[in-house]
Order: sequence, then C-alpha cells, then structure tokens
Amino acid sequence: MAVVVSASKREQPIEKVSRFVTVIPREEIERSGAVYVIDLLRLVPGVTVTQSGPSGRTSSVFMRGTNSNHTLVMVDGVEINSPTTGAAELADWTVDAVDRIEILRGPQSVLYGSKALGGLINIITKSGQKPGLHGNAGFEYGTYETFKESGGLEGKWDRFSFAGSGGRLDTEGPGENDGFQNTEATGHAQWAVTENSNLDTSFHYYNSLAGIEDGGFSPDPNAWNKAREQMVNTAYTASLTEWWEQKIRYSFFHDMLFSNDPADPGTAQLEFPFKLDTDRHTGEWQSNFFLGDWDILTVGYEFKHEASNNKAFDRIFRTHGWYVQNELTLWENWTVVGGVRIDRNSFYHTVASPLVSSGYWIEKTQTKLKASFGRGFRAPSFNELFYPNFGNPSLSPEDNWGWDAGFEQFFWEKKASFSAAYFHNSIKDLIQTVNVGNFVFEAQNVARATTQGVELESKISPCKGLNLRIGYTYLDAVDRSTEKRLIRRPWHSGKAGMSYDWWRFHANMDWIFVGMREDRTGAAARPPREKNSGYTRLDAFLGFDVNQYLELYGRVENLTHEHYQEVLGFQNQSTRFVVGVKGKF
Repeated sequence: MAVVVSASKREQPIEKVSRFVTVIPREEIERSGAVYVIDLLRLVPGVTVTQSGPSGRTSSVFMRGTNSNHTLVMVDGVEINSPTTGAAELADWTVDAVDRIEILRGPQSVLYGSKALGGLINIITKSGQKPGLHGNAGFEYGTYETFKESGGLEGKWDRFSFAGSGGRLDTEGPGENDGFQNTEATGHAQWAVTENSNLDTSFHYYNSLAGIEDGGFSPDPNAWNKAREQMVNTAYTASLTEWWEQKIRYSFFHDMLFSNDPADPGTAQLEFPFKLDTDRHTGEWQSNFFLGDWDILTVGYEFKHEASNNKAFDRIFRTHGWYVQNELTLWENWTVVGGVRIDRNSFYHTVASPLVSSGYWIEKTQTKLKASFGRGFRAPSFNELFYPNFGNPSLSPEDNWGWDAGFEQFFWEKKASFSAAYFHNSIKDLIQTVNVGNFVFEAQNVARATTQGVELESKISPCKGLNLRIGYTYLDAVDRSTEKRLIRRPWHSGKAGMSYDWWRFHANMDWIFVGMREDRTGAAARPPREKNSGYTRLDAFLGFDVNQYLELYGRVENLTHEHYQEVLGFQNQSTRFVVGVKGKF
C-alpha cells in the first residue's frame, strides 16, 4: 500500500488522502529507466515541464498552469526553491537516490506557506530497508560522449538504518556549447532511539557545470553556469502517549550560482561574471493528537531565516508560520479535512491560508469521490523586492483561490483504475515587470490569471508483469490582464506508457504528447509572441538480469528522432542511445 507524507505532514495510506495526489514509487522509477527527476514529472497529469535545451539546462515545472515559482519543491520535507527567484531548479537532479516522489496538485499553503500556490512536489530519498549490508554500482555510456558512474551502500541493523549514494555524469551534448557535468551525493539515516522515538537525518549535495546557449536565434559559444546545492535535515519524533506525537526539525539549505560569459572571440564584448549565494535555515515544531479512531488534530509552528548575498544586494527574510489542521473520519468511509495557516514575514503583511477537502469511499462500486477548496500564496522573491533598478519593497504576495473535484474508479480488485478531476485557479496580484518610464523597469502586482482544466488518467494490469497507463490534460490558462494565453502552457497534453517483466527481461516505453503553445524569445528581431509547434516523444528501456547480481540494459531517448523545442529558440536533444551495466550485492 502506497504511503503519503506530504498531504498531512505525517505518514498515511494514499487511500486516506482527500486531495489529488500522485505517488511515483521506487519500483516505477527503476522500471522506467529514467535518469532525471524531471523525466518522471513529465508523465504526471496536470504537470508541464520545459527545459531550455539538452541535459542540465534551465528547467521549469508548471503545475495546473500556474507559474514555475508557484510549485513548492522539497527533498525529505526540506524546501529547495531558490529564495532569489522563488523557483526550484530540478534539471540537475538524478533519480539514483530517490525512493519515491509525491506530487500534490492544487493550493497547499495550509501546511507549507509560501510557494505552494499551485502545488507541491516532495522528493523522498532512500533509507535502508533490507536487513544487513547491501551495495550497488553502475556505469553507462551513450551518445554525445555521455558517461555516468554511480554507486551506493545501504543497510539495516536492529534500530539503525542508512542509505548513501553518489554519482557523476558527463556529456558533451549535441551542440557547440552543450556540455554538462554533474557530481552528487546523498545520505539518509534513521535511528530508533527508543520504542517510541526516532531520529531521522539526511543530506544532499550536488555540483554542476553547464554551457549556456542564448538560443538558436542568438547562440553563445562560451558562456557557462556553475551551480552547487547543499541540504541537511534532522528530525526527532517522539510518541509521548498513545494519543500525542511530537516532532521537532531543523534543516539547512545552501544554493550557489556562478555564471560567466567571457568575451566572444573577435568581438569587443566584455566579460560578464555573476555570483549569488543564498542560505535558508528552517526550524519546525509539530504536534499530532490522535483523538480516537476518527479525529487527528495537527498543530505546528515553523520559522525560516533566508539570506541572499551578492554584489547587487545583501538581504535577509524572516518568516513565522503557525498552522492547524483537523482530519475527521466519519462512518469509516467519509474523510473531512480542514485547516488554516497564518504566515507573517518581515517584508509583507500577514497571510491566512485556509483549506478544506473531503473524500468519500463507496465500497459497493469501488469509487472514491474527492473535492477541495483552498488558498495558496507566493511571497515576493529577493530579486523582485531588492534587485537594483528593478526591485520593489512594496510588493504584496501573489494570491490564489483554487478548487478541484473528481473521482477515482477501481475495477477488477484494483487491478485497473480510472480517475478524472476538474480544477480551477483564480490568481491575482501576479508580479510582472512594468516599464515605469525612461527605460526604467520595476516589479509590480499588476496581473491576474485564471487556469482551469481537466485531468484524466487510467491504469491497468491485465496480467502478471504487464502494466499499462494513459493520461490526458486539458488546460485553459489565460492572463486576465491581456486576455492572452499564458506562455508555454499547452491546451492539450497526453502521456501513455507500458512496462512488461518477463523471465529476466524488463521493458518500458513512455510516449509523451505536448500540443501547440504560445511562447516568446525576447529577441529584438522576433515577434513579441509566437506559436511553438506541438511534438511527440517516445522513450524506450530494456533490461536483462544476467543473474541476481548483474543487470545489462539499454535505453533510447526520443526514439522517433523528433525535432522539437520545449522553449522556443532552444533545440532539445535528438535521438540518444545509452547502454549500461548495474551490479549489486
């Protein structure tokens, strides 16, 4: 049975969650052959992923049509969104250390505060599950001189368990300045201090270097980005009585970005270096009260200290958040959840984020009905508040009232399922760049937007080893200030996939369709808005277990050699072939 942590900040079966959630477990991750987290997110209904070129280039995740900085992204419950831009960069995140990914769609500020305006993604890393000591190592080689090495150890003894992994990826990429290098390491340990208390700690580190292309309309031969992230998280949970559980947590997140654009050969261009360091310290206290079998009350307090340091500005944020949520289970099949969070920041006024959701299980027809209504918000980023000749300290948070409703229908003892959801977001006080005269630009709360649509998904396991899935999303995303489409949001998108295990073979295929969407490049010689053609992409994976310790595999990305641009002006990679080997003990 799948378990979800993000919906209530505690473990609960996915059947008890009254909001629309997708869980990608480790089994699916391994079966897919995916390398990056964003490759898996592309397969989730209601989620659109764009990337400005091949591996390692800037990526954006749009949840139900909201902006990329409207999705809160966490690792083991630790926020990794940049305090500077507000968005999280997932282009460098590989799946090697990932145990599962939880995706909650719709406003989630009731427990998480700022940035969960449109949804939430929680990446949960591996922890030791099997008794004894186990290890693994892998190597793969592919097109564009792509090399990937990885390895890990995990173990479990009595009250202690751990998992650690590391890896390195190098590729020259398809173009002149498309090289990418990434080094990462992850660790996760758990210690049952007593029968009723547990200490959980994890860390993640990555260091990447990527060439920067300005796009096909103005290529740059030598610009590059160097990025580094460090994350540490420690949580202590204790059950003081049968009905009272306490949790305290501290986390630290560091983000460094250094970009440089050396002078192009034969030009009078000047070198343009830029460096930015940001830190986030978070402390949290949470209490869960289990009031019988039908009532769970959660209360908590969270404090964040965020600091940004570069040559342009040096600023600090402090945020206090108080939250309460009550989950009632009535007549065993009806769940009602209500809560509110109050946030107060050193630069914006107090924000209250309520949410109510409900789920009703009909045993006779194997149907679950769901609905939710709530508020989400995003606080202005460091750049929007303080960047010289652009920032505006008077900005207000962006505000969203969103709701959704739908159902899940199960068949054949839950071997098949079909789900449908309608969603609607009404967003105001969107922050945009405004020309205030004399070529001076400023961030202002001037825009409004509406996103609404339908998410459909079906899964079926008709026989042992065979799994089929298909999904479709219709999205109507409009800027109400101009009555034009929000850029890079397709009207129609779809996904289909198949996995099959037979004897020692493991096969997987994923097909993605993204329809036409509007975009803009910002180039002076280009129109202010252009249509970006739709595309389809087919990826395939085949693995063979030589024995219980060794696996050989091959992967083909973009099997049909589709030429497409997720971001207009940036060509995505063509067909790539990869072969690899994995060993374990």
